[in-house]
Amino acid sequence: MRRFSILLCLVTLAGPAPAQEWRQAAEYDVLLTSYAIEPGVMHLKAEAPVRLRFVNNSNRGHDFSARSFFRAARVRDRDAASVADGSLEIGPLSTRTIALVPKAGRYKVGSSNFLHRLLGMTGTIIVE
Repeated sequence: MRRFSILLCLVTLAGPAPAQEWRQAAEYDVLLTSYAIEPGVMHLKAEAPVRLRFVNNSNRGHDFSARSFFRAARVRDRDAASVADGSLEIGPLSTRTIALVPKAGRYKVGSSNFLHRLLGMTGTIIVE
């Protein structure tokens, strides 16, 4: 019983784990144009919360495919379903924001459309 009381005190003193404060996370724009992703190379800090704002300024829908990156990252709960398959759909002339905590690594990104990738819709995310 005494061990249980000590454990209960320690848990109470530690308190609940703090909720991630996404509003204070750094925000970066990722521009999707017809056949390009800008910036072509994104540098993010490992284990630092970030909001990626995807901006599609074309009249066609585009996707941002980064399976390894999204799989390794801790994605905000409400955004998790949007990237469950490793790809994010952004409609024509629209914006979409995803919040996550990236894991260190080097990740290839691009469109899931082969022709779009051939025309230059590719990039790299470097997380250090």
